[in-house]
Amino acid sequence: MPDPETLDIDILSLVYGGDAMGRLPDGRAVFVPYALPGERVRIRLVEQKKGFARARLVKVLQPAPERIEPRCENFAACGGCHYMHIAYAAQLRYKTAILSDQLQRIAGLEDPPVQPMAASPKEWQYRNTVQFHLDRDGKPGYQEPGSHVVVPIQACPLCEPAIDEIWPNLDFSDPEQGPVPGLERIQLRAGADEEILVVIKSNDPTPPEFSVDLPISAVFVGPGGFEENEPLVLAGEDSLVMEA
Repeated sequence: MPDPETLDIDILSLVYGGDAMGRLPDGRAVFVPYALPGERVRIRLVEQKKGFARARLVKVLQPAPERIEPRCENFAACGGCHYMHIAYAAQLRYKTAILSDQLQRIAGLEDPPVQPMAASPKEWQYRNTVQFHLDRDGKPGYQEPGSHVVVPIQACPLCEPAIDEIWPNLDFSDPEQGPVPGLERIQLRAGADEEILVVIKSNDPTPPEFSVDLPISAVFVGPGGFEENEPLVLAGEDSLVMEA
């Protein structure tokens, strides 16, 4: 039996951003991360507005056939992805449906000519650009969903292998003073020849000391980002060739 603070609902659809949508007894839409259409789930409300609510998934009571076991032990904790619990073919169908819904509701198109989404030859290890934040020890990781807390992780099954091999070895801290002040986030890009470019973004105009015994290039970007700054090369080259 559910406790008084939980509700059992049916999930109706996926919406833009990755959340699932169901209906509360009063008719309001409720958005639930990591649930799937066709599922019966137990939820706990975490935010209520006049026209909608948000909830946390407590338990899947009746799973959808498209639900699979996520490949990553940090799924749902790190905020790096939203669809790893969905079989790949179903992901494509859901994303196509979301696009069609957005064109109808926002653009006002009555019957948008949306073609089925083309499948990638890679279901895993396809991300050639990844953005990390730094934890208190200066190690890169992903932020928890809806939070600034950085989750320390050792591997990501969505990153290209070249990125996944490099980033756990990066350390943006001083042995005596701790994490480098001002650093906002770290972006890693993998080129066509598995070259790696590290983009260091900071709200401090002074670039940090950067010394790494790894085959990578690194550039520094100060406050205002690329719109207001020319990147400063800290190591290697200032660009790379990427596959479209």
